[in-house]
Amino acid sequence: MNFKRLFSLSLLVLFACSINAKPDSTKINKRRVLLVSSSLAAVLGGAYLYVENAWWSNKQIPFHFDDGADLTYALNVDKVGHFMGGLEAADFFSSSMKWVGMNERKSLWYGAAFGSGLQLAIEMKDAYAPYWGFSKWDLIIGSTGSFWPVAQYYNTDLKAINFKFSYYKQSNIYWDLEKQRGKEANKYSWQDDYPNQTYWVTFDVNHFIETCCWPDWLNVAVGFGIDDTQYLNSSNRKTGGNNEWYVALDYDIPKLLKKWNSPTGKKVKHWLNYFHFPSPTIRISPKLELYPLFL
Repeated sequence: MNFKRLFSLSLLVLFACSINAKPDSTKINKRRVLLVSSSLAAVLGGAYLYVENAWWSNKQIPFHFDDGADLTYALNVDKVGHFMGGLEAADFFSSSMKWVGMNERKSLWYGAAFGSGLQLAIEMKDAYAPYWGFSKWDLIIGSTGSFWPVAQYYNTDLKAINFKFSYYKQSNIYWDLEKQRGKEANKYSWQDDYPNQTYWVTFDVNHFIETCCWPDWLNVAVGFGIDDTQYLNSSNRKTGGNNEWYVALDYDIPKLLKKWNSPTGKKVKHWLNYFHFPSPTIRISPKLELYPLFL
């Protein structure tokens, strides 16, 4: 449940380490290895101390598995969040390994191991938390995301399929339910605000279909989210609600900004491509609705 914020705390340092990355060399740069490893250790160490007090400060109980509430908590929208978290953690780590001189294949495998290991560490902590529990599904899906770049490396068709995230605050239901629980959620707690999150899988149309005039920077995306009709049951847990499904256009940022071709530009385009930007969208479930621009 707590993967995304822990991961985001390490984002800036890893990005700074690799922003001026040059093409892969055949020799490992030991100074860069030291820089990456020390920065990563410092950030993750600080992040651990923070979340130890912020999330796991309640009295611990014996190791236990999730009792099934995790599958209804956000109608599995959080599972896609774990997939994205594993994917991006693996990508950041493998990018750093390329920067120190490791070849692409090996760096991708190291990234997959790092993303999976980070997910496992969080589930182990959740296993002793009174409100959570070790979720095998969070671990499996998060690890699947970590290995997605490896799968893309070996399969050309998978390179034409990518995953993105969008967030826009349209509802206050998350904060309202937290108040009903007697909690005061931080107004910036977007990472747990699932009703305002949407996750997207995008498809490169020109890769799968022969077309004469479809722009190479324009993709088709399928979105997945949850509406704001959840409520608290007698156990004070969230229940109800409906999953939302969307079909939308999506922009391939690296192809759209082809002229921005400096090393820094390539890095920025790469990470921006994890976000789905506003575009014409059709919601197909639970109720049909057209959005000229869906945020």
